[in-house]
Amino acid sequence: MKPIILSKHMIMVVIALCITTNAFTATYNHTIQPREKDAYEKAHYRLWLPDDIKTVRGIIFRQHGCGPGARKLGLEHADDIQWQALAAKHDCALMSSQMWAPQEDCSTWTMPADGSAHAFLSAIEHFAKATKHPELKHVPWAIWGHSGGAIWVTNMAYSHPKRIIGVFARSGGLTPQGRTYTRSQPAKPDSNADVFKVPILFCYGEREHVSGNRFFKLIEGVYDVYDVGRAVKHNAPWAVAIHPDSEHENSNSRLLAIRYFDALLKLRLSEAAAVKAATQPIEPKPIKRSDGLLTDARNVRAFPEFALDSVSPANFGWLPNKTVAEAWVEFTKTGSINDTTPPPAPTDVTLTESESGITLKWRARADVESGIAAFNIYRDSRRIGRVQGTVVKRWNPKGHYHAWNYSDQPLQGTKLPAMQFEDDSDKRSIKAKYAVTTVNQAGLESKRATATTR
Repeated sequence: MKPIILSKHMIMVVIALCITTNAFTATYNHTIQPREKDAYEKAHYRLWLPDDIKTVRGIIFRQHGCGPGARKLGLEHADDIQWQALAAKHDCALMSSQMWAPQEDCSTWTMPADGSAHAFLSAIEHFAKATKHPELKHVPWAIWGHSGGAIWVTNMAYSHPKRIIGVFARSGGLTPQGRTYTRSQPAKPDSNADVFKVPILFCYGEREHVSGNRFFKLIEGVYDVYDVGRAVKHNAPWAVAIHPDSEHENSNSRLLAIRYFDALLKLRLSEAAAVKAATQPIEPKPIKRSDGLLTDARNVRAFPEFALDSVSPANFGWLPNKTVAEAWVEFTKTGSINDTTPPPAPTDVTLTESESGITLKWRARADVESGIAAFNIYRDSRRIGRVQGTVVKRWNPKGHYHAWNYSDQPLQGTKLPAMQFEDDSDKRSIKAKYAVTTVNQAGLESKRATATTR
């Protein structure tokens, strides 16, 4: 089924729609109309749930950036199968938005106090009813944002620090340096002590922070807040990742963002029983600073936390564990992160016979660390076919099964190739042993999943 793209020119009825597909999905859409005092024009939201989830323990929210290009596929952030795999791993919902701004002035929603925070909370309250998961109202959030979305998530960390598991801010802080606003103002870097307990990873492209670049002031604004948080006075669990040979595009920064959230969700989510019993918002579990590692962005290295009297925290960042720190080192050196573990095998592999051939169908979840490159098809232990995506020169040159664009939105939306294969060769046989494997984008192959006759 095609994703629902909502146009500001459509006359909308505020409804929730449930979309089901063959890929572990239960998806809901909702529109929030602005109140009279709100600055944004309209807010659309999408929520994805694993179809086998019993208790939702958290929400991963992905906020698009400014402008019509980022907004166009904003809702599709919740359709991304790799981010869905992360959500499913931790019993979380995956949520996205499509924010409309009058005269394309995205400051009407990047400042949460101008109504976008209220819209976000209202959408969650609606989804709690529509999905019959009332715990959605109380669970904490891991929030990701790009550009204007990074400004929004950073300001949300200041306004709602006790609700937030962690923040990944790609190319943005509280505000571009020197920016003035006619309505609500961004938070002051030293305005809320509770934010200095919230893990934040700021990430930006190396070429953005060059004098004369159009995003230079945006990245200067990152350091305006980061330097305050990492000062000895606060010692906030924050870090910066500089994406080499990159500008404002997301490129492979999701490989770091997903690993970062993976670690924080494991550390900070409450158990299902505690979530079920909650009647008020649940604060994430506190982090132990001593369990983390420090990062040295200048020399691209990471090492264990140690006494603050031996080093100024302003010169170093904080990451939650060794795995994330090693990923950070690799990313800040190469712009990518290798994966050494194979993906999960496909499930529910079935075959049916007809006059035209033998059809195999299956289900599969993406590899959390490196997604899906392709599916290999085997007959009697010999590979006979491969299911993968379409080559797109800039964003998917290898023709992977799924890929993402400049804004880290799924390149094909929900239009992924069907998880099926037809053997119409002369050697086909219902008596043959058919199997399917998943290949991740690191080139590693899963165990073979044998087909059963339906």
